[in-house]
Amino acid sequence: MKEPEITPEIYEEMNREFEEEGTMVRIVPKTQEQIDKWLAWKCPDMHERTVEPVDMVAEMWRKHRENQ
Repeated sequence: MKEPEITPEIYEEMNREFEEEGTMVRIVPKTQEQIDKWLAWKCPDMHERTVEPVDMVAEMWRKHRENQ
């Protein structure tokens, strides 16, 4: 299934739906150039770890043993 193309008209349509539903949210419509730039952007370190993972169960057992 292909994703629908994002266009400035979609932003305008969403704002109309928000108004009809009484939702207090509004989206500033973007130009097609802004949308294309956002879609093309790739974060270079999106999947890199920024912190070392912690084994929380092992940490709880370590603290438990220290308190005995």
